[in-house]
Amino acid sequence: MMRGINLISPLRLERRPSVLAGLAVALAVMYAVLPASAEVDFIRPFAAGASLVAILYGVAIHRPCRGLGWKLVAVATALQTAAALTWSMQFLSGNNLFPSIVDFLRLLGLLVLIGGLLVIRDDASNDDVPLGPIETTIVGIAAGVGVWLVVVESYVADGTLPFGDKVWAAAIPLLGAFALTIAVRLALQSNFRRASTALLASGISVWMLADVARSVLELRGDYGPGGFVASLSIIGPLWIGAAALDSTMAPRSPPVAGTLGFSRMVGVGVAALTPVAVLFLLMITGLGTRTTRMVVAGCALVVGLLALVRIWGLLAHVRRLTERRGQDRLAAMVEHSSDVVVLLDVDGNIRYASPGLSSTLGHRPIDWLTRSVLNLVAGADRAQAEQQLTELIELGPGATFKFEADLVRVDGQCRRMEATIANLIGGETVDGIVATFRDVTEQRDLEVQLSHLAFHDELTGLANRALLLERMEQALLTSRPDGDPVIVLFVDLDDFKSVNDQLGHDVGDQLLVHIAGEIRSVAGPGDTPARLGGDEFALLLEDVGGVDRAIGVAESLLDLLRKPLSLSGNDLSVLASVGMAEAAPGMTTSSLLRDADTAMYEAKRAGKGQIKIFDSALRLSPTRHLETRRELRTEVD
Repeated sequence: MMRGINLISPLRLERRPSVLAGLAVALAVMYAVLPASAEVDFIRPFAAGASLVAILYGVAIHRPCRGLGWKLVAVATALQTAAALTWSMQFLSGNNLFPSIVDFLRLLGLLVLIGGLLVIRDDASNDDVPLGPIETTIVGIAAGVGVWLVVVESYVADGTLPFGDKVWAAAIPLLGAFALTIAVRLALQSNFRRASTALLASGISVWMLADVARSVLELRGDYGPGGFVASLSIIGPLWIGAAALDSTMAPRSPPVAGTLGFSRMVGVGVAALTPVAVLFLLMITGLGTRTTRMVVAGCALVVGLLALVRIWGLLAHVRRLTERRGQDRLAAMVEHSSDVVVLLDVDGNIRYASPGLSSTLGHRPIDWLTRSVLNLVAGADRAQAEQQLTELIELGPGATFKFEADLVRVDGQCRRMEATIANLIGGETVDGIVATFRDVTEQRDLEVQLSHLAFHDELTGLANRALLLERMEQALLTSRPDGDPVIVLFVDLDDFKSVNDQLGHDVGDQLLVHIAGEIRSVAGPGDTPARLGGDEFALLLEDVGGVDRAIGVAESLLDLLRKPLSLSGNDLSVLASVGMAEAAPGMTTSSLLRDADTAMYEAKRAGKGQIKIFDSALRLSPTRHLETRRELRTEVD
C-alpha cells in the first residue's frame, strides 16, 4: 500500500525547480511561436502569477531564517503580474500609452525587488566583509553607466521626446541594472554553487533584458504582444520562482567567510575606474550629450568617494584580520597553559584572555573583554601595576617589566602572581601589550615557611638564636643616647632536668611550650622573645620603658611561672632565674648576651626564682665565670 502512495506522489521536491525552469523556457518558446492574440498573451500574467505562487510555497516549505527578502521578491512578482494584466487590458482596449500605470507598477516592482535582494544579501553575508554593500554600489553604478550609454543615451539626445518619457526610459533600465548587480553578487558569494542564487541571478538577468528591450521598443512605438522580447518576460519571473523552490534558498550552515581575493579586488577596481574612463573618452571624443557627460561625471565622483571609503574599510579590515590572527596564534600557544595570558590595548583594556583566567582565577574570559586589567589586581598592588603599565607604554615597543601582585579570584580570595608585561604594540604577529601572570602563591608560601623555620624555634615558634642576634644588632645600631636603652632578659628554668628525667621528654616539651607562651604574653609588640636552646630563653626589650619596664616584665614572668599547672595529669610548679643586661655604648650583641647570661647565673647563685641586673662588678674573669657555671650545674644535677 505504501509503495502505491509513493508511485502516485507529486514530483519530488528537489526536481521542482528544474521542472519550473524548463516550463518557463517551454512557455516562452510557445508564446514566441504562436500568433499574437489575447489568449496567447495571457501566458505572460499566468507566468508571473505562477512565479508568485512558487515563491510563497518555497518560503513556506523551506522556512528561511530571514524570509523577509523572499517575501519582498514575491511582492515584486505580484506587481509584475499586475503590470502584465493591466498592459494586456490596455492594449486590447486600444488605450496603450507610455508612460502609464503599467510603467509605474513596473518601476515600483523593481524598487521592491531591489529591497528584497538587499535583505537576502544581508542574510547571506558575514561580518568579515562589513563594507560589501559599497562594492555592490560601485559595480551597480558602473553597470548603470554602461546601460545609460547603450540604451538611454540615444533617447536622451532626442529633443522631440518629452522629459517624462526620458525619465521613464532611464529609470527602469538603470534600476534593473542595479538589481542585477546585487543578484550576481549573491551568486558570486557561493561561487554559483547554490542553485537558488544562480537561478535568481539568471531570472533577474532575463527580467532586466526584457525591460530594457521593452523600453526601447515602447519609445519607438513598436512594442506589442508576441515576439521574442515579450517572451522574455515569461522566463524571468518563473526562473525566480524556481530559485525559491530550491532548498538552497535557506542555507542550513553559516555562510563562508568572504575573502579579499585578487579577482575580487580587480573586479571592484575596474568597476570603480569605469565611470572615469567613460568620462575621459566622452571628453576627448566629443561624443554624448551634455546631460550624459554630467551624469557620468556625477557617477565618477560618487564612485571615487565610495572607493576611498572602501579602501579605508579594507585597511581597517586587514588590520582587524591581523589582530585576529595574532590573537589566534596567542590563543593556540596558551590554550593548555595554566598561566593567565591577556592581550591589552594601550589603555590597558583586555582584548583577549586565555583559558588560564578561568582555571586559575575562576573568571570567564568573555566577561573581561574590554575591561581594564587593573580591575583584576588587588587594591594594595593596583597603584604599582598601573605605574608599571604606564612606564611600559612610555618606553615604547620592546620594553618589558616584571613584578609581583595579588590578583583577585572570582570568590574574592587573592592569589600571588608573578607578572611579565611586554610592549608589542605594532608587532607583526601580535599587536598590543601581552601580560602573563604565573601563579606563585604556593611557592611564596613555601618560601615564607622555610624562612620561618630558618629563624624560629621549631618546638615553641619563638625566634631562634640567629634571629635574636639579628634583631639585637639592628636595635644596637638604631638606639639613641637620649632614648630608652636596649635591654636583654636571659631566662633559665630551674630544675628542668628533673622534669625530663622523671616525667619524660614529652612532658618536658609541653612545659617548654607553656613557658614560651608565658614569655610571649609578657612581651610587648616591639619585643622579641626567643628560645636559645634547651631550657634557655631570652627576651629582647625594645618598647618604651627602659629599666623600670624591664624589671616589671621580669617580675610578671616569674609570677606567672609560679602558678601551678597540670601537664598530662602531672601537677607542676616551675621556677626560673632571670638575668638582665642593659646595652652600653659600643657594645656588641655577643657581649650584651654574655652579660645577661652572667646576670642569670648570679641569680641562680642567689637562689631559685631570682632576678639579677648585670653591673660591672659581675664581670668576672673567664676562669672564675666557668667555675661558677660548673658549680651551678653540679648543684642542678
